[in-house]
Amino acid sequence: MSQGVTRLSSVAAQVGLVAWIGVPTLASLIGLLIYVAPIHMFGVSIPMPLFPLMAIFFWAMARPQLMPPFVVFAIGLIQDLITGGPLGLWSFSYLCAYTIMTTQSDAFSGRGAGMLWAGFGLMVLLTMLAAALAGMMVMGTKIDGYHLLAQGASTFLVYPLAGRLYGRLQQTTQQARRMYDIHHGLTL
Repeated sequence: MSQGVTRLSSVAAQVGLVAWIGVPTLASLIGLLIYVAPIHMFGVSIPMPLFPLMAIFFWAMARPQLMPPFVVFAIGLIQDLITGGPLGLWSFSYLCAYTIMTTQSDAFSGRGAGMLWAGFGLMVLLTMLAAALAGMMVMGTKIDGYHLLAQGASTFLVYPLAGRLYGRLQQTTQQARRMYDIHHGLTL
């Protein structure tokens, strides 16, 4: 019986580790699916917030080791594939903003929700600029600035709600990680 409990505890610890590592990526991919869902009001297509950007920002600030650059690149590439955009456009845009935010995260983290939101606003602006510039260079046409601006504004305004959700996910994944570490005799 004791061996069965130990084995069950080991499986639970392994599941906890996978959850700790996989939740940020899964949250980003779910956000991507929500982003590509068409929403229309009064016959007008509503610009969806960039939910993948919200997840990338949150996890890059909270736990950068759980949102490495190759995951950011993959999320952008999947977004390009799903939306039919030029391959690499969103990967490039997300990586530009991600690089700046991870190198400047000390300026925004730990200084309150307002400063974190300002940091997110900066990341949205940088991402939209990178997307517009890369889009013009790759596609050779003018980008719809109004749509990009509306998308950036909706992304900025929705982030506090999404940030709370990601905060709860982070708490859950931290508990899973602690369970893994305790099971394997590791210290935090």
